[in-house]
Amino acid sequence: MRRFALACSTLLWLGLLPACSSRGLEERAREAADRIREQAGMVQELALSQRVPEEKVREAQRLLAELGEYMGEIHGRVDMVTVNAIEAFQASHGLEPDGMLTDETLERLRAAAEERRRERAAKG
Repeated sequence: MRRFALACSTLLWLGLLPACSSRGLEERAREAADRIREQAGMVQELALSQRVPEEKVREAQRLLAELGEYMGEIHGRVDMVTVNAIEAFQASHGLEPDGMLTDETLERLRAAAEERRRERAAKG
């Protein structure tokens, strides 16, 4: 009950919910949370169904592993572990965290890995 009250007050503060009774507020908060979960699921489905050349995925997996974002096998297939690693990288580098392996994401991965290599080389 407290979580709903907190979520509702946050949504009200953000202007995403109109003022209403406590009961109606809880219901609207649940509906909003359900919509968010549904949209997140659709984004992940889209990311998992993306068609990316195997070598491009393999390169991204290697770079993500080098950056500490990916702990899975480097196999060149887009799977949930790869999508989650891409999303985490995108979120921490100012990109839309949608899990899509775009040219922009791959370029940012290359740049981040190169920067990491330079930092390691400078330390000795």
